[in-house]
Amino acid sequence: MEIQVWMASKEVADRLNVHVRTLRNWLDLFVPMQERLKNPQGHYLISETGFELLREVKERKDAGNSSLREIQKQLIDEGKLPADMLLQDEAASADEQSIALTGQASLNSAFHEVELTVQETLVQFQQELTQLSSLYQMQSTILQKIADIEERQESLRLEMRRVTFEMDLMQQRLTRRKERMIRHQPRWSLNPFRWFTRSDRSATAE
Repeated sequence: MEIQVWMASKEVADRLNVHVRTLRNWLDLFVPMQERLKNPQGHYLISETGFELLREVKERKDAGNSSLREIQKQLIDEGKLPADMLLQDEAASADEQSIALTGQASLNSAFHEVELTVQETLVQFQQELTQLSSLYQMQSTILQKIADIEERQESLRLEMRRVTFEMDLMQQRLTRRKERMIRHQPRWSLNPFRWFTRSDRSATAE
């Protein structure tokens, strides 16, 4: 019983001395689906038959100026590749073209939206420019009012200082007047028994 041997795409690329990305492009053109698999990690595994096909492609590519399409047609004509490989390739190309057209349509739509956005932004900017003159005038008026308010605040601060100084001066005067009154106030007692002098009390005792 023959055992099928599968090789990783990296190993095949090293043996053929080509880049792994180049090898992946060749797989769709020259290796039938039953001769290539994908492991759970998404890497290709290639059978011995697939490897031999790729090696022949490499030799023909190095030998002359044939393109990959021409080599594929040669292998199909020689019976080394099934004819449906060409059909699959054409279908893949059609799908790629469809995807490209869809992408182009989406890109055109995106460009159109960007263009509309830019136009709206320009219109808004022009409107803002027309309002700048009135804004400048309003700004000048606001600045003048601010200057007037600052001038009034300065006047109010000076008036507050003057009033505060006068109130302090008046407080000092009241304090001195109160002190003078306290010094000159007669020392009369509210106790009637203290109205009599000491000599009177002595005479009464005799």
